[in-house]
Amino acid sequence: MFKNKMLPNLNSNSNTQSFGGAQNTRMLSVPALKQLSWTTIAIYVAVVIGLTFVAYYLYKQFTNASTVSFKPNREHVPVGSIPSGQAELMLFYVDWCPHCKTAKPEWESLKSAYENKQINGYNIIFTEYNCTNESAEIEQLMNKYKIEGYPTIKLLKDNQIIEYDAKPTKATMEQFLNTVL
Repeated sequence: MFKNKMLPNLNSNSNTQSFGGAQNTRMLSVPALKQLSWTTIAIYVAVVIGLTFVAYYLYKQFTNASTVSFKPNREHVPVGSIPSGQAELMLFYVDWCPHCKTAKPEWESLKSAYENKQINGYNIIFTEYNCTNESAEIEQLMNKYKIEGYPTIKLLKDNQIIEYDAKPTKATMEQFLNTVL
């Protein structure tokens, strides 16, 4: 079947080769290609399969590394997962801000006064976020709640976000809670 087909000899030293066969007298037949040992062919196939597995493994590693997953914890309760009858009051602050340094004792005073108490049928969860060192989780929360300055206080109640917009004193925060709850 392959006896009539001829291939040019690639190892020929002559500079003049013709595909018509007139000038090149050294030709290699297809059966000569069968002289490759089966072990050599098996090694080539194994290398190709091995490189394929390595490429697939690297692809999976890089695609899984770029996927960020959220691991819920008690530090933040997402909107919608707060049971009815509960509200979350969040404080976003930084250590270097003078307004935050003034608001922090007022926050602590309100927190100690209303922890484990109800206002208009709502239990209040007090949550603080120190945004001084912006981690990926803090940055995600800042984007979600549109935090643009410090201190920022937000209330989550019945799947809605209510922004506190006043000087953060205990009296004004109490008035805010009594008004919106």
